[in-house]
Amino acid sequence: MIVDKTKLGISFFDETFGGIYRGRQMLCSGRHSSGKSILACHFLNQGIQDGDKVLLLSNYRAQDTIIVAESLGLPFAKAVTEGQLSILEYASFIPESTASANVMLPPQSFMELQETVESQSIRRLAFDTILPWVAIHPVARIAEHVYSFIHAIERLGVTAMLTLPKPVSNPSFTLKSRLEDLCPVAINIDHENGTNRVLRVTKYLGEVMNLSTLFPFVITPGRGIISEAEAQAMPAPEPDIKTGVSNKSAPGAQTLPPTAPDSASANATDNAPRKKPINFSSVIRFPE
Repeated sequence: MIVDKTKLGISFFDETFGGIYRGRQMLCSGRHSSGKSILACHFLNQGIQDGDKVLLLSNYRAQDTIIVAESLGLPFAKAVTEGQLSILEYASFIPESTASANVMLPPQSFMELQETVESQSIRRLAFDTILPWVAIHPVARIAEHVYSFIHAIERLGVTAMLTLPKPVSNPSFTLKSRLEDLCPVAINIDHENGTNRVLRVTKYLGEVMNLSTLFPFVITPGRGIISEAEAQAMPAPEPDIKTGVSNKSAPGAQTLPPTAPDSASANATDNAPRKKPINFSSVIRFPE
């Protein structure tokens, strides 16, 4: 078996690790506003650059995601128009009767996902966030459920990125641990009030160097996530001729929209041939 890698879409990560494993999963965890959704956008944009069809699932509105991506220099609007990027909002998976409740997705949702992936020949898939798929009760079934779910994703034949909020309870720590055990690549990103952003690789299967090394990075308009060294090498912004004030954001500026989405909204064609669904877990039970 040949070990095949593909780029993540973050230059300093790809230069250090050679990318991520094709057809496998990577986990990205971090606190609120750390940049998980933006990292997911870079991941999908790399697939677009490689000529693949990609899919994003998120709690946020598709249009908001496109606005954010475009502000970072990622051509999502064009990709959606040309059918290379599909965006699905989690709201479309949840029955209207329970849309306001904090519940996980019903069992048939994975069948819908499978149909979308197969009918549109999706090669990259970002779950932003993965919680609606794996936050089950009782907690005692988490390990069994996560194992089934991860292997079901592998059977879809896609390279997947899973984002996860920073754990704040014992069950959430258990969930994060189970996901890290099964994903060959796991990273954590953090920040201090929007500054001092760092990326740390906590697991990279087959890699013993550079684990837990801190990679300082910034999020800049028109560029997205870049290393601090790359930001410092950027030319200084030119002043406006009339006002003498810079008309561009300074290198390394942490300029972000008020809410950094991870959104979605595009559906598989109704006439797509139906294939046998992947019953990824008998553990899932929709709350009554």
